[in-house]
Amino acid sequence: MLSVVRVHLPSEIPIVGCEITPYVLLRLPNGAISTEDVPETAAVDGHFMRYRWYRIQSDRKVAICSVHPMEQATIQCLGCLKSKIPAAKSYHCSAKCFSDAWQHHKVLHERASSALNENGAEEEELFGRFGSGSSGILSSGSGSMSNLGQSPGVNNGPVPLYPSGSDKSSGETWFEVGRSQTYTPTADDIGHVLRFECAAVDTEKKVPAGPPTSIMTSRVIPAPTPTPRRLIQVNGDVLGHLDMDSQSSSFGTFTVLSYNILADAYATSDAYSYCPTWALSWTYRRQNLMREIIGYHADIICLQEVQLNHFEDFFAPEFDKHGYQALYKKRTTEVYAGVPHAIDGCATFFRRDRFSHVKKYEVEFNKAAQSLTDAIIPPAQKRVALNRLIKVRLILEEIICYWILYRLLIITHSV
Repeated sequence: MLSVVRVHLPSEIPIVGCEITPYVLLRLPNGAISTEDVPETAAVDGHFMRYRWYRIQSDRKVAICSVHPMEQATIQCLGCLKSKIPAAKSYHCSAKCFSDAWQHHKVLHERASSALNENGAEEEELFGRFGSGSSGILSSGSGSMSNLGQSPGVNNGPVPLYPSGSDKSSGETWFEVGRSQTYTPTADDIGHVLRFECAAVDTEKKVPAGPPTSIMTSRVIPAPTPTPRRLIQVNGDVLGHLDMDSQSSSFGTFTVLSYNILADAYATSDAYSYCPTWALSWTYRRQNLMREIIGYHADIICLQEVQLNHFEDFFAPEFDKHGYQALYKKRTTEVYAGVPHAIDGCATFFRRDRFSHVKKYEVEFNKAAQSLTDAIIPPAQKRVALNRLIKVRLILEEIICYWILYRLLIITHSV
């Protein structure tokens, strides 16, 4: 019979606007283990998987630290309230926490003041992204039906507009908020714990074949306000002449952006112990990467460490919406990460309104280096020579990539 072996979350702390897809390991009737979903339309041995998401709401009003979401807040920044910054961003768990974040608060206050002076409508654009512009009251003991609405653009499936359960002893009420394996937290979830349940259901009787397997998240936090990138001037002040708000370059010139996005397979807590787990999660990082990269309005975009599944499922369709055509070359040496498509490589995007794809060149420097050492290097020195050649391959890749693109694009401009 179909059954659940294990369930775990990619990150314990949910963020508003960042979808959550729990990892569900299933045992099929033949004993095989699978991570593939079993919907009702493709039931296995008369059973399919049913998913439910619940928001756990308490009668007790609890404010959560904006920096350490696992901690209860004890201090609130009055400057944030006066500046009409969402209250959820004003809470801190200790005096030290508030002191450490004071410089960030000053920036928020200045930006809010500037926005209000120039145009009151800009406040919503500045602080209301990703549904984080709520009032910041981290409680909902009233159980108001208005709390069950979803943010625009978020589709968590049809849900009932009534409580799904309650525990009088603890003062908690469960509201069903989603009916699919994936759920995207909304502003109404801020400060609340989410519960995910999955169970194998009998196709005919429509009842669970056994008790559901569940897992709980930490409290949902608002998406942090993006910090502006501080650009460093180079010789000739090239950056100073770039108009980041411009949608097009002058005739005969074009801009090229190179960005190493850090593949999700390498963004581990062991390697980046100073980062909270939610900040390393791919669903959080990808929206920030996309926002920043698109904001540069580059004519050509070269990304490194792009996983194949992320290219196919996210980057290619997202850049297509912004008018870019995509090309991809996976890494020569595949790195096993437990997921067949978790292979990283280089992705190139160019604006369709300026360039056309003439021909694609794929240069694999590992093979070229091997051929070179086999042909001219004495056997005793081959290993050392090969190691040195491979170490500089990334630099050579960038140089040749730009050279090939330059030639192709000059041809395109001159046609």
